[in-house]
Amino acid sequence: MLIEKLIVIQGHFVPSDAGKLFVTQYSANEQPAKQAVLFLPSIFEEMNLCRAVVAKQAQFLSEQGFNVYCLDYFGCGDSEGEILEANADIWQQNILDTVHWLKQKGEQHLTLWGMRFGALLACQKLQDIHQVMPVKQLVWWKPVLKGKQFMTQFLRLKQAASMMQGQQNVKWREHILAGNTTEVAGYEICAELLGSIDSLHIPTENPEGLAPDFTVAWLELSANKITPVIQKLIDGWGGSVLNVSCFEGSAFWQIPEIFEQRFLHQPMLDALQQRPVLEEQKGELQC
Repeated sequence: MLIEKLIVIQGHFVPSDAGKLFVTQYSANEQPAKQAVLFLPSIFEEMNLCRAVVAKQAQFLSEQGFNVYCLDYFGCGDSEGEILEANADIWQQNILDTVHWLKQKGEQHLTLWGMRFGALLACQKLQDIHQVMPVKQLVWWKPVLKGKQFMTQFLRLKQAASMMQGQQNVKWREHILAGNTTEVAGYEICAELLGSIDSLHIPTENPEGLAPDFTVAWLELSANKITPVIQKLIDGWGGSVLNVSCFEGSAFWQIPEIFEQRFLHQPMLDALQQRPVLEEQKGELQC
């Protein structure tokens, strides 16, 4: 007889200096959980386009005995504030505030699961987070390696819209950094926000001061091979720490109306259990 586990989905408001942060919790009716997984989303429209896929993945993981928490940064999603009031420093503090809250709830071991820009944010204060709660592992889904490159791609949306309207060519990064708040794809981008994102990058070497068995599982989505840039990071962090798997499939963080990526469920579980990622899954290739 098949007995389905009851998945409880709860919303919480976590206090922070910037404003209340909304966190969605997915958990089964079994206690205690194996470990806590804190999901760190991307930003702008990527955050919205990923929500359904992430929710399905979180429900699957909770069925396997994990407590999964999905954070909305200040100024994003259902958290307080506006994007114009936010910056990357505030978002890093949001992560720390949420980890403190998880510790107060009784969670003891932590995995940070970062999607795109969220993976980049997860790397910025690892030592500080680890001092609050042991960070067992990072899981990156298609990580953004450099904030400036990410924003360059985002600002191209503004450039394309301007050209379609027959406007003159504008160097939008310089324009914004000069103090001119500008709407890009429906989001107000100011100099402080842009500058704070531009300054971020994933370290080229494994940060010090973490657990001896700390690992990173990198799921390189919508890709079929390891690029030289990725290989350089593997060499810097060490192959025993940073493990990369490639998965062919749609770039759901860019495409509307993709609601589930079921083929990622088992590989994600394998990553959390620090087992070799299965190679024979629909839509994926192992690098």
